[in-house]
Amino acid sequence: MVEGLRVAASPVEDGEVDRAYLATLEELTGLLVEEATLEGLLSQVLELTARAVATSAAVSVTVVDEHGRYRTAARSSEDAELVDVVQYELVQGPCVEALERGEERYVADFGTNERWPEVAERARQLGFGCVLAVPLSVNGVVIGALNVFGASVDGLSTADRELVRRIAAPAASTLANARAFLRVHRLAEQLQEALASRVVIEQAKGVLMAREGCDADTAFELLRRTSQDANRRLREVARAIVVRHEAAARGRDGG
Repeated sequence: MVEGLRVAASPVEDGEVDRAYLATLEELTGLLVEEATLEGLLSQVLELTARAVATSAAVSVTVVDEHGRYRTAARSSEDAELVDVVQYELVQGPCVEALERGEERYVADFGTNERWPEVAERARQLGFGCVLAVPLSVNGVVIGALNVFGASVDGLSTADRELVRRIAAPAASTLANARAFLRVHRLAEQLQEALASRVVIEQAKGVLMAREGCDADTAFELLRRTSQDANRRLREVARAIVVRHEAAARGRDGG
């Protein structure tokens, strides 16, 4: 995760939004999804966002994990995650609403915010004055929320906020592509593992058929019973049978 990106600078001027956006877009599209972990890719997205929005004090990304729980998938500072966690525990707050409703939320002043007092209190304690939470959506499906914190009250100008909105779209596409790639990669690994299991099981069946003088179904039943009795995976039992057979064959051959 990217740390130490707390900076204070001048807000983005209206005329600079296009230049900052185009520079960030170019870098986002240049990220090599196939060479990055999802966490690493998110960290790069955060770094690019923090660089583009120089007035940001911290940036984080909220997602929902496979168990349906909110989590901070990446953050530029631990303080940002601490504010996020309060929202997860309460199941309310700007980043939660941005993710759940697919709508932007801007808290201009944590000091006067009455809608989420616990969140505002924690944010103030950690030195944040405002936050913008923008949904990350692809084809109408919200996959996360990009949260940009400012150090001062209303510290994110209109131009800053517009820049974050514009960055969110390609950032969401980049993350969606990364997720799709990782799913395909995992599926390929699972298929490869399944194929390897099938091969070794068939080899073990062949060994048992030759040794026991039985057919394929009986050999598989022997494997299955041995697996259950030994409380071991079928593939492990099959591999042990094949290894013993190969060792015995080498012994008979004198090598």
